[in-house]
Order: sequence, then C-alpha cells, then structure tokens
Amino acid sequence: MKMLLLAFIFLVAQFNVLACTKTLKMGTNETNWAPYLIKQGNAFVGAEVDTVNAVFNDSPFCIEWVYFPSLSRVQQELKTGHIDITFAASYTKERAEYSYFTDVYRDEVMLLYKHENAKDVINLAALFERGFIVGVNRGSFFGAEFEKIRKHYPNQIVLTADANTRFGMLNKKRVDYVIDDSVVAKYFAKRYNTILPVKTAPAINVNGVHFMMSKQSVTLDEVAVINRLIKNNKAAIKRIYKPY
Repeated sequence: MKMLLLAFIFLVAQFNVLACTKTLKMGTNETNWAPYLIKQGNAFVGAEVDTVNAVFNDSPFCIEWVYFPSLSRVQQELKTGHIDITFAASYTKERAEYSYFTDVYRDEVMLLYKHENAKDVINLAALFERGFIVGVNRGSFFGAEFEKIRKHYPNQIVLTADANTRFGMLNKKRVDYVIDDSVVAKYFAKRYNTILPVKTAPAINVNGVHFMMSKQSVTLDEVAVINRLIKNNKAAIKRIYKPY
C-alpha cells in the first residue's frame, strides 16, 4: 500500500512537471486595482487574476506574480527580460519595440471622473485650458489625443502609481479629475460618494487590451500558444467580466 502511494505521488509530480514546462513572471504595479486586481499579503486576487488562471491553467506555462512600485518599472523589467509578461496592456508602437502582444482578451473604456465640486468639461482640451489638474497612472496609455495634449500641459498632470492613490487624491480634492478604467472607477465611486463621472465628456480612449511579453525571454512560438489559449478560453473570460 505504501509503495502504491509513493508511486502515485511520483506520477502526480511527473505530471505537474510535464504540464508546466516554463514559468512566466507576471509583473504588476497594482495593489488595489479593484475589481481587477487586489494584493492580499503575498497573493493577488481579482478579475484579471481569474482571467490569467483561466487562460494558463492546464497549459505549458506556470505564472509567478511579481510586484513592482510603478508601471514604468514593470515596463523596464520587460525590456530587459527580468520579467516575462504583464496584463491589461494597450498596444503602442513604442512598447512593440521591446514587447510582443497577444490577441485582445477584453475591452477597456477609459473615462474622465471628477470630485463633486469640479466643473463639467466637454473634452480634454477644455480641462487643460482652464488650468485643472488631472491624475493618471504613470506609464499608462490613454489614446493619441491625450498623448498629444499632455505635452503642452506637463504641470497639470499628476502621475500616480496605483488606482487607490489616484481616487484617494480625487476624493481629497488634491486633483480635479482622474482618467481611469470605467470598471475600476465604478468600484471607487461606491467607496467615495464624492467621485462622479464627467457625463459631458466623451470616452478618453476605448481599445482592446492584451498580454504584453518581453522579446528577451518569450518566443513568437510561445506567443502563438498563448493566443490559442486565449481563443479556447473566450467563453470563460467573458463570464469573468460579465458582472462588471
């Protein structure tokens, strides 16, 4: 009986080795990006974590989550290959110089939010021309219009490390506006009843998001495998985000 138990444990161990032929280091800078990702001790939970699990479970890849203090640090670690992958990434030509992008796995809508005493504005140009301050995630991409405008108003942009910081500053009126993912903003609007969407302004950016992988440590063949995993798990991914 003891020999059979040992043989079973050996077979399970061998299966796990075969099932996971490569560990991918998944970089994140978020600690409270609810409902997508929340850091609890040394573990991460949330819709993005559920998506990663849905895609990579029963695949050749294991995932190791690695935290960094800023998104720009995550990007730098990708460039050097010290980490292999990150999530919820928007495609840009600059990023494509050092990273591969998978197929889109969900859509992202970036909207403008304000504290209750801030003025309504009709667009980004009006916001900056009137001298208002906006908080954004350091290193994030908010579309071509924002990238063009921000060059002319660098002193009116406050770069932050995480969503919890951004919306905390907005609640305390340390910034007038925040640009963020609509799903994340709904969560913080429930937490702080002083935070409101700017209904007079159109969406800042709408695009699909990808997994982004280092060209230093991931091959195109591996990207193709991950694309198949995304395609095969589309229904599961859709169910994860349906409540939001």
